[in-house]
Amino acid sequence: MDLLRLEFDIQHIAVVSRKIPEEHALVRLILSALATAEELQNLVKRDLRLVKRSGENYYSVRLTSGRKSRLSPIDAKTYSILLEMSKGKSKKERIFDYSKEEMDRIVEKYSPSGRRYNVDKLRKAVIEILKDCMLFGDESYIEDLMEGVNIEKVTDFFYDFHPMYAGMWDIDDDEVAEDFIVTYSKLMGIDNPREIATAIGEEVDRVKRLMKK
Repeated sequence: MDLLRLEFDIQHIAVVSRKIPEEHALVRLILSALATAEELQNLVKRDLRLVKRSGENYYSVRLTSGRKSRLSPIDAKTYSILLEMSKGKSKKERIFDYSKEEMDRIVEKYSPSGRRYNVDKLRKAVIEILKDCMLFGDESYIEDLMEGVNIEKVTDFFYDFHPMYAGMWDIDDDEVAEDFIVTYSKLMGIDNPREIATAIGEEVDRVKRLMKK
């Protein structure tokens, strides 16, 4: 599959899901930590962790599936959103209240027109992007992540190469937003700024300004 199209699909799901914060948080955790549906269902407030290393803040989450648990890095923005969502919840209270089928429908809802993703397919798409970033001999990063081992090594790799950690799947930065909007316009066959703004949940004036560049 064309990696550029694959990356657009991922970014589309990340951007458009901002319309509903709880669903956006779920999407972000799939992208940032490769969380499975079961891991998302089991996530509780006490699983969110802030770790200091060499004077820097790093964010992680404990993900549980059956009797198995793993520690995974997450990007700072995802950590902040999850922390805000869990305010008022007890430490053992679940953050997400969705069935696996509901999670799949959420991801599918935000998929680009003509494409269909669910939780597992979205995870696999992110893995394909990350594998493309790996150097020869470094293929163990994904296996280490899923096993919850070599966490510092995996964290360093994610901070260096994972697009989510660099803000490349968000559109906070104008240059990133412009690239996404131009690609969206071409792939979706839409050149009306207002229609694009409505579809991606962005301010019309910003879309107009970025499309004029």
